[in-house]
This record gives sequence, C-alpha cells and structure tokens, in this order.
Amino acid sequence: MPRLLFKVEDTFLIRARGVVLVPGIVPVGGERFRIGDGLRLKRPDGTEVETAIGGLDMFTCTTKPDVPVLLKGLRKEDVPVGTEVWSVDGESAGG
Repeated sequence: MPRLLFKVEDTFLIRARGVVLVPGIVPVGGERFRIGDGLRLKRPDGTEVETAIGGLDMFTCTTKPDVPVLLKGLRKEDVPVGTEVWSVDGESAGG
C-alpha cells in the first residue's frame, strides 16, 4: 500500500551522485528501503513523476531517525520544496 513518506523541506546536489532530499524516509515497523525501490513525487504544482531510489545516505553526525534519499537523473529544480514523496507498490519505477 503506497504511503506518504515525507514532504521535501530542502534539496541539495552532490555532483556525480544526484539530488538529496531532506528530511528523508523514516521507516515504520519492519520497513526496508533499497536502491532501486520506486518512489512517486507529487509536486506542489500538481504534477507527478515516478523515479527510483538511487542511494540512501546515513549521516553519522545526527540522531534523527530519517534516512536521506538520493535521486539520480533529476535536478534540484525537478524536486521543489513542498514535494510529497510517496512509496510505490510493486516493481521499482525503473523496472
């Protein structure tokens, strides 16, 4: 069942890696997210795009439970602040 994972508060670009979305996913129960898992981005203007997790970054200097998500093939401008990030049932967005 798809669920709202988080609402984007900020983004930043890591050259040669992709766009990082902040705050990130907070897994519920036994949820596990992997590279390649599908995501649906619902932008504030009403448009939607399906993508896939390109990386999951763990920052060791924080006590927050969220896991920042890295998206490849998108620009910062493609994911404005306020974008809702949803899980996707079934196959990853790429496959």
